Amino acid sequence: MLSRKLTAIAAAVVTAGAALFAGDAAASPSRTTAVTYTYNFDGTDGDVQHDDGGTSGYWVDRNSTVARSGTKSARYRIRSFNSAGKPWIQWNYLNPQQSATLPVEISFYVRSSSGGAANAWNASAYASTVNPHSDSGSPSAGWQYQSITHTANTWAKYTFTTTVNTVSQPELNVAVGISAAWPSTRTYYIDDVVVKVG
Repeated sequence: MLSRKLTAIAAAVVTAGAALFAGDAAASPSRTTAVTYTYNFDGTDGDVQHDDGGTSGYWVDRNSTVARSGTKSARYRIRSFNSAGKPWIQWNYLNPQQSATLPVEISFYVRSSSGGAANAWNASAYASTVNPHSDSGSPSAGWQYQSITHTANTWAKYTFTTTVNTVSQPELNVAVGISAAWPSTRTYYIDDVVVKVG
């Protein structure tokens, strides 16, 4: 079952979040003004493949097949069976600005060889003081979705906005991913992630 497989996959992403793209994420000191973080996946830290022992074909890694800027993007390969699910990449920001309604904007570009509404899955973004939940049956609050409807082999931008209560919270968690909607196999690429906090 996809939800069970992706639980292990996404848990690995969460557990290895700092190691997966350690060079990209940085601790965030207390502040009173907005801060912008950008990620184009061209860092030199190692890739982590998530493929359930090499048999299921699920992974998130850095890849040089296509890139919107630089030489690499984040590649998402995912299969959906009879349930939805989503692998993601996560960043943790320590000591976020303390606010009951801290604005967070997450934008990124998505590309796939599949295009049009008939091939649409969802671009996903997450912002919360708790870790994302991998089980599609009971995802944690904080995930937002937008249907991926674009021309094949072109980059399309998706932007998500929300507010997060960070009062007395030690960290802010942000993630971007792809959410599967029905049985099929697809590969998506994400690049040029911009996270604005505050």
